Amino acid sequence: SKPRRLKSHAVVSKHHSIPTIPRDKHGQPMLPLNVGIMTVVSLGTICLRDHFHSERYIFPVGYTVTRRYLSTLDPNSDVVYHCTILDGGDGPKFQIVPADDPDKPIMASTATGAWSSIVKKANEIRKRQHSNSVSGPDFFGLGQNTIRHLIQQMPGAERLAKRGTRTVNGIYVWQHYIEGGPLGGRHAAVIPALPEEY
Repeated sequence: SKPRRLKSHAVVSKHHSIPTIPRDKHGQPMLPLNVGIMTVVSLGTICLRDHFHSERYIFPVGYTVTRRYLSTLDPNSDVVYHCTILDGGDGPKFQIVPADDPDKPIMASTATGAWSSIVKKANEIRKRQHSNSVSGPDFFGLGQNTIRHLIQQMPGAERLAKRGTRTVNGIYVWQHYIEGGPLGGRHAAVIPALPEEY
């Protein structure tokens, strides 16, 4: 019998090239900022409490992005969704507000939980048999290298990667980014957003 291959889900530190980020004279990123299909409205603030990071992601309180996705009301349209990370006390709360149903925000204790309900509804009204599985952190933009770099540059972020700060979710594994480095293959364009885009 063949030896069983061990699945490796370990998060490792890597070097990534990303586009040059537009910044003001103080070196701060010029927000709102289009990063691919996301518009970063606010980076929020780093929270050092348990559950506000994992080995792979940091969940800043007040972080807000917008993105377009299929409407859950009209099968023929897509709409802007406002995605925000809130302070839920014992952990982050992930809130999504659809532009076509602003009085009914979706709230969950995980990004995947919040986005899964939207994907499921969007598929149902289109009578699609697609999988409803989704990477919530990616739909929130948290897996996007440029956005991860901006979050890592925020005050307090480096403390989440220090030994001795192990929390229930582990120590955040720091990633290394080279702004303006060689960009091979596909990459998300990074440009200041226009007012109608967020």
